[in-house]
Amino acid sequence: MFYGKRAKEEEIETILVDTEVYSCSDDACIGWMRKDFVADDLLCPMCGNQMLQEIRELPKI
Repeated sequence: MFYGKRAKEEEIETILVDTEVYSCSDDACIGWMRKDFVADDLLCPMCGNQMLQEIRELPKI
């Protein structure tokens, strides 16, 4: 039986880049989204509070 294990050399490397995101201003909420996907009203889709701009290291898409 064949199990498709990859060799260590063949593992895909995740590239992290500094990305502009908007995160919820409420400390109890974990909502955030990339700048490219944010709505025009800048309200958190999870709780409805204002969102603040910040920079995070995220995988490149």
